[in-house]
Amino acid sequence: MQAPAEIAVAELEVRCEWALARLGEIVNAGRASGWLRGDVMSAVQDAEAVLSSAVRELPGSSPMRTLATRLGLSTSEMDVLWILACVELSPLLSHAAQLLVSPGMFELNIQILAQLATSPDSELDGDTFHRLARFGLIEASFDSRVPLSRRAVRPSDRVVELARGHFGLDRELAEVARLDTALASRRMTAGLELNTPAELSHAMNTAANVLVVATGNEGSGRQTLLRHAISSAGRTVLIVRAGRLATDPEKLTRQLNAIARECRLHDAWPLLLEVDGVADRADMVDRELLSVHEGPVLVTARESCTWPVARALITIPVALPDIASRIAMWQQALPDAGVDVIQACANRYSITPGLLSRTAVAASALAQNAERVEVDHVHKGLRVQLERRLLGLAHRVETKQTWGDLVLPVDQFDLLIEMVARVRHKRLVFDTWGFADKVGKGLGLSALLSGPPGTGKTMVAGLVARELGLDLYQVDLSRVVSKFIGETEKQLAALFEAAESGHAILLFDEADSLFGKRTEVKSSNDRYANLEVNYLLQRMEAFSGISLLTTNHETAIDKAFQRRLAFHIRVPMPEEPQRASLWETMIPERAERSADLDFAALSKEFVMSGGYIKNAVLRAAFLAADEGTAITNAHLLRAARCEYEAMGKVTFQSTTTER
Repeated sequence: MQAPAEIAVAELEVRCEWALARLGEIVNAGRASGWLRGDVMSAVQDAEAVLSSAVRELPGSSPMRTLATRLGLSTSEMDVLWILACVELSPLLSHAAQLLVSPGMFELNIQILAQLATSPDSELDGDTFHRLARFGLIEASFDSRVPLSRRAVRPSDRVVELARGHFGLDRELAEVARLDTALASRRMTAGLELNTPAELSHAMNTAANVLVVATGNEGSGRQTLLRHAISSAGRTVLIVRAGRLATDPEKLTRQLNAIARECRLHDAWPLLLEVDGVADRADMVDRELLSVHEGPVLVTARESCTWPVARALITIPVALPDIASRIAMWQQALPDAGVDVIQACANRYSITPGLLSRTAVAASALAQNAERVEVDHVHKGLRVQLERRLLGLAHRVETKQTWGDLVLPVDQFDLLIEMVARVRHKRLVFDTWGFADKVGKGLGLSALLSGPPGTGKTMVAGLVARELGLDLYQVDLSRVVSKFIGETEKQLAALFEAAESGHAILLFDEADSLFGKRTEVKSSNDRYANLEVNYLLQRMEAFSGISLLTTNHETAIDKAFQRRLAFHIRVPMPEEPQRASLWETMIPERAERSADLDFAALSKEFVMSGGYIKNAVLRAAFLAADEGTAITNAHLLRAARCEYEAMGKVTFQSTTTER
């Protein structure tokens, strides 16, 4: 990139000042000897003034000129920045600058810069350099042991970038923040206009110095709402991921100073995401950002912000869009979809505007070869978004069995039907009838499926998911539970948030390992284990989705968890008639079998759960295939004995006929 004209002029300024310094020695010697007139120095100074004027009169704009305007920097302050930047960018100027410093010094100091940059009608002092340092424009030593005039000064990387013509966001903030200059997506506009609070619109239109806190769970649309409000006011949004801010006080101060500067430079308003994680650094955020930024500061949080700030506080609870908003958003996102599809999606998927938009894009891609987008395309598109967020913490479980394969006592089956009905009519009861206001927390559904191994608890979960048209994700506890303090809670939060926004059912298999009873605190390990259980209790209480737990040991589940369960469905060991039915239904119709298979005898002799019966039938099938015959009683009996022994049971002489 060709250097801006300012660099060339600034180079001439410094070279001129170097000449003045050398001439000064000659003038002093000439005056002492009487051979040099005093007006020589004034002539050279006039030449310097002409060059300085040329910089101010350059046509057009540049990042450095924008910096001066937006930050209100004086001509002398800009001269300092230009000189420092040019010393970095120009080898010739760097050499000239070295001639100005004292022997043994390698950087310009405040005294030399003040001489080089001061305009006739202004002066530079230590406070000015401190102001430039606070903006992160210079790096200066403020060591009190060093005289002010001798303190070294160098340009920040940001100033060098601006001098080169780079006007994007400061590279040092790349991992923390990003600029969003685009207006909110038109696909979301219709729904958002219905829900933007009047006090938020007023704060944006008046550019008041307020702190706006949008509260709610992740996926409720807080960020989208605030971004829409800022962009509607014609402002750029500087999005800051608060969780990525430094914990080191010195580095955090630099980051916050840079954020405040970039907001002014880009005429942006800051949007800090998930500030709950920086509550311990709230005083620094207030001092370095909130107290210096002019205009609204917007943040998202799970709960209301209690920071001790001087700004007026506006708290906006953000819930998921209502049915009318969802219909409008789906219509915008899928303009070619039928009315039936729009209505079905709005009724089934209560999701954030951003997730809705991404799901619609994925659904449209999946429907490229179809006549139009169908609900199934939307479901698969949402699944793609969900699995991206789960990060391998859970895997989808597909169920091939049907309700006809389920063997369950009548009273427990009735509970299962009631549970499905509760999910289906959730919107009617909680929203339309107003029970959500009475219940408060716990609008989700959690159920425990307990019973001996192999009785079909996981199958029951799969059948429920398929009946509701939802995906079932089995949690990988080995990846969720961590030995590092706080990591388990972080992984669990990601799980619940992803499932909540993606409308999926979470399955915690062998849940007693995670939801077990709290222990008496005898060590730090016990304390942290109990913290995890306490976190689970709080998170499940706030969870608005569906979570199913399975266990072989229901008494091992913490009593506090059991009180929060909407349903407890017991899947017992099947009785003899039920076992006979399982033996028979486990054999596919296409499989070759003997006509005289004695299922009643097998069920009487072997007290086994459905899982073991399935294993035995499959084993018998392979035995028959290896012999090249149909499945016989002998094959089933042999396989049943093997499975029985695997259960730790003792087999006696069989009364079942082997034939």
